[in-house]
Amino acid sequence: MYRKDLQNLLTKSDFPHFFLLYGADNFQIELYANCIKKKWDVDEVFQVFFEDYDYARANDFLALSSLFSEKKLLEIKCSKKLSTKELKNLIMLCSSRENFLLVELYDEGSKQNELEKIFGNNFARFFKPSNMKEGIELLTMKAKELQITLTQNALFLLLKNFDENLYLAAAELNKFQGQSVDEAMIEKYCYSLNGANFESFFEKLLQKIDCKDEIERLLENTNEIALINLLYSNFYRLFKIALYAKIYGSVDFKELLGYIPPVQVRQTLSQQAFNIRVEQYKEIFSLLLQSEYELKTQSKLIKKEFLLSSLLKLSRILKA
Repeated sequence: MYRKDLQNLLTKSDFPHFFLLYGADNFQIELYANCIKKKWDVDEVFQVFFEDYDYARANDFLALSSLFSEKKLLEIKCSKKLSTKELKNLIMLCSSRENFLLVELYDEGSKQNELEKIFGNNFARFFKPSNMKEGIELLTMKAKELQITLTQNALFLLLKNFDENLYLAAAELNKFQGQSVDEAMIEKYCYSLNGANFESFFEKLLQKIDCKDEIERLLENTNEIALINLLYSNFYRLFKIALYAKIYGSVDFKELLGYIPPVQVRQTLSQQAFNIRVEQYKEIFSLLLQSEYELKTQSKLIKKEFLLSSLLKLSRILKA
């Protein structure tokens, strides 16, 4: 099903005990995962993040009885498809008990026929918002989740300031939890990730030029998670270009990006993509995912210093 179908299903009292969320928009996956978890209202949650997934532990959590909880939720966040056999077994444990399973597959834009078949009708696939109106609808949901009251003009200004990037705009909303917000507050307190600064930093990073000064300037008014996601999306775009060329012998930008960039941009993207080895891509994605995990789970972390350290590690990977 698609987003509208899921929204309709969430209004009904009988919501399925197992569900899959995937697609090309991480923001929507996170947003609807929170909506689904509220719908289930469980007693105990076991969250598994990316490489920490262990089938035996996940299975035991759902299979073994607990003295302290009757309704248990297993939430799995992953960046690659899990074993079909293991998923079938986990789903089976949610069919006859008060167990719940939520699988969130991130950064996967292609259609997952096999996974959809396993989950039956209990899945939703997301696409990037096609227009500003759709983006505002989603941002309104996030604001409601944070108990924020915003005017439509404030929402429009916030999304526009962040170049319609929902993840960045939503990250800014966390500043205003439980408040009423207007345009003046957005203008005063919301700082967009400066595109020129990021482009300069990213270009120097790929050229293996010392970019410590650019990193420090970038971190002055930057949301850490937003920067990690922006880096991930830029490297993922380059990885797709390199992989496509390896498979087909040429690059079809229309198919990969949904549009055809100018000649100079196509040449630059191709050069950047091919200058990174497959092993380096693997290290980069692993570092970025681990950094995001630490930022989201370690409350005592000094975030700016940690992110600076991660970005310097990233620079060393590219220079290796």
